[in-house]
Formats: sequence, C-alpha cells, structure tokens
Amino acid sequence: MKVSECEVTSLSSEEQQQKWERYKSGTEDIFKFREFKITKTEDNDDYIDIYAEKKQEDGDKIKAIARFPKNPQIGVKTIRTLGKLQEEEDLDEALLIAESALTHYAKKESVKLGIEIISSSNPLFNIFEHELVPQHIKLKAKEVKSFLSKYQIEKHQIPKILETDPAVKAIQAKAGDVVKIIRNPEMGEEGAYYRVIIKSSSRLRLTDHKATAKKAVTKKKTKIKPKETAKPKETAKPKETAKPKETAKPKETAKPKETAKPKETAKSKTPKTDISEINGIGSKTAELLKKNKFDTVKKLATAKQEDIEAIPGIGESTAKSIIKEAKKLSKK
Repeated sequence: MKVSECEVTSLSSEEQQQKWERYKSGTEDIFKFREFKITKTEDNDDYIDIYAEKKQEDGDKIKAIARFPKNPQIGVKTIRTLGKLQEEEDLDEALLIAESALTHYAKKESVKLGIEIISSSNPLFNIFEHELVPQHIKLKAKEVKSFLSKYQIEKHQIPKILETDPAVKAIQAKAGDVVKIIRNPEMGEEGAYYRVIIKSSSRLRLTDHKATAKKAVTKKKTKIKPKETAKPKETAKPKETAKPKETAKPKETAKPKETAKPKETAKSKTPKTDISEINGIGSKTAELLKKNKFDTVKKLATAKQEDIEAIPGIGESTAKSIIKEAKKLSKK
C-alpha cells in the first residue's frame, strides 16, 4: 500500500487529472457496452461518480452508478459507503472502479452488498475497437428461443465461453446467456458465431464427474471376480432347503395386503389449482401461459425465468412476479 501512496504523490496534478480522465472514459465505455445512457457525472475531492440508466423491454428503468475513489486504498469503509448510497438513491446496480487490489474483507463486503468490482483484470477501455476483438452481442430471451428452434438444438449443445472472458465481462453477460460473436460482418449471418456462457468451475465439475465415474467402473470390475467364486457356495445350501418352501402356504394369507386401502386416501391430495388463481395473472396472461405448456402452478413454480420471458407479451418483471407468486401458492 505504501508503494501506491508514493506513486500517487509522485504524480503532478496535471498527470493525476489525466489519469482520472482515462478511468472516467473507460467507465463510460463499460456503460455503453451494457446499453446504458449516462445521465450525470459528479466529481469531488474523494470520488468520481457516474450515473447511468437503461430501459428494459417491459418499460422498467434500471439505474446504476459507477464510482472511482481517488484514494487508491480501498477497504470495507469504501464499499459500505457506496452500498449506503445505492440504498439511499434506490439504485439497481453499483460498480466500484478499483485502481489497486482490495483487502480480503473488502471483497467479502462487496459480494455481500452486490457491488461489482471493476479491477485491473477487467477492461477499462473499448476492447471492441481492437481489430482482433470481434463484436460480442448478448441475445435476448426471444432471440435465443428462435435461434434454438431454427437449428433444432438445446442450449447445452452450443459451444461454450467462460464468464471470465474480458469481452463477456464488458457486456455484463452472465452464465446461461447466449452471445452472438460477429467475426466477419461482411458475411452477414454466416460470419456470426454463437456461444453459451458458463462458469469457470463448470469444466472442473465435468472432469471431476468423469474421473469419479472411471474410478467407479474400475471398482466394479475388481468386484466381479470374487462374486463369481461366491455364487456356488450360496446356491448349494438353498437347493436342499428348497422343499420346505413348498409349504409356504402362509403366503396365501398375504390377503391383508388387500387392506392397502389407505392408497385410496391419495385422492385427498390437494386439488390442482388453476394458474389464473395466481396473484397477478389475468385471463389473457393465463391463456398465453397455457398455450406454451405452463398450465399448472407447479410448472410455473419450477420454470426458468428466461423461458417465461420468451413468451410474446410477457416481460422480465412479469415473469419474475409469476414465478415468485407460483412458488408461494405451491407451498400452501
């Protein structure tokens, strides 16, 4: 930390101002990648705050703030101050531009408060202006649905890209999203590639699963031989005692099993509730959901938000509300 302090003090006021302008420009680029519009910028002795917002398909607005602390030392206090500002101004997203590494506790606090940290490992310049970096576009739910139906595939069959990829970070895409990569704009759709975003830990899990599966197979193979030698010993004795089994007439008394009438009480299960009884679902919305095979409360409670969003006429906030209310009703 002492080194960073020396570096700051060694810069002239003009150089310091130029550095802050670079960070400010880079932060504005990040917002532009994510389709935000800058609404205002505040510059004081401690911070540079950039406010932005964007409209969603359902008309709702998402408000965000990006803060660059002029003091390179970032601790828990800096994170909490930004979290408090986010709460007071009712902001949906908060970004902190970190010039130096965060302390362990500051990182934990940022995760707790849901503050995104843009550090030296994240792009603070327009990476898409470089000739070797193709344009990356995050597809909307409807676009993903039409893409999958066009090629008759499932999402897991699309080639993968890690969420730690700098271009993926720049457009704020997350695991599960589908990205369109335009490598050759002159070729149109033929010059486009598609990738589904996965977490960096997903590959490790797959390899671990394969490794454990191989171990299980080898264990089973080693157990086969002793089982073959054990069979003649086990089958020798029961053949002699097989005669008394003919007197197993008591099995006929197994009639009490007929008293398994309690199974009939299975009818006492709670009757299926019509989805129109879910709070917030009108008759038109219910028809749309039923047409798309979401005809029970259970199906809606276990549905993915992106699948419901893909239904024409249903936006992100409506889909989120439907799933939430369906889960409540299914628990009753």
